[in-house]
Amino acid sequence: MHYDNSSCPHRLRDPILFRVIRKTLFLSLLISASATAASPAIGIVTASGHFTLDRSQVWGNATVFEGSVIETGSASSEIALHNGAKLQLGKDSRARILAGSVVMEKGLGQVSAPESFEVNAANLRIRTSGRLRVTIGENVQIASLIGSARVSSAAGILLAAIPAGRSMSFSPQSANGTVTRAGCLLFKDNHYILQDENTQEVVELTGENLNKEVGNRVEITGTASSAKPAVNIATLLVNVAKLTPKSTGGCLSVASTLNAQTEAPSAAANSVAVAAGAAAAGAGAATAATVGGISTGATVGIIAAVAGGGAAAAIVVVSKKNSTSP
Repeated sequence: MHYDNSSCPHRLRDPILFRVIRKTLFLSLLISASATAASPAIGIVTASGHFTLDRSQVWGNATVFEGSVIETGSASSEIALHNGAKLQLGKDSRARILAGSVVMEKGLGQVSAPESFEVNAANLRIRTSGRLRVTIGENVQIASLIGSARVSSAAGILLAAIPAGRSMSFSPQSANGTVTRAGCLLFKDNHYILQDENTQEVVELTGENLNKEVGNRVEITGTASSAKPAVNIATLLVNVAKLTPKSTGGCLSVASTLNAQTEAPSAAANSVAVAAGAAAAGAGAATAATVGGISTGATVGIIAAVAGGGAAAAIVVVSKKNSTSP
């Protein structure tokens, strides 16, 4: 059968034009293939069974490229990177592999790195030059096995430094810096703090009307501050935008553990102290002192007045929260 291409607008029967078009198509395909393979190989993954690499099921081992996503099933896997870092993924785990970091998306991963290496998990940035284990569930459990680990928010705010042999649990962080915590609102070292009831992480709080809920269980939502907390046991300073009461009382045992109070000095207590001091000042010189840290959470104001060489002392006890629940 004879094919007549005389109607072709490009007149491909011309051999020179045909060769030019063929070469152009070949070069286009070559460039496209090169772009597809542009991601450099950064390591190798091995497993004793099946695993998924970039949505393709693989058995045994495969090359890892920049940005590869590895997901394990019933078998664990190990990734060895060219820079010396090693990552072990547990069963039913998933991670995205980069040359200088790993993004843990679910499950359990253990990282060993001779140089500074970063693990991202639930918007937490964890940097180590030793060995650490990260477990992602409802919370993020970070264990520093060898060397210390520094944990920061997505914005780079330092949340904690975990020494070797210790572990800490963190609530997942919001990508936009919003922080939500639920637990006991307490008063310590002249500042408000909250211990998260799920992770036991302590955060320091700033905001309005916090004193009304001290000693109660609350949920707060706010933004993380780059400033360092004043309370040494706090890992983060949060500017509270919203506070929701959960239950009254029930925080005495938490307060005892943290050496904190279930009552904050109130405006009424200050008014009593000022009034007593003013009355004493009418007869002579007055000195006022406030003593905190009473186990029941009471605030005691002690006013000593000195007049005509004699001394009189008045002790004013301010009402406390009547909560005996642990």
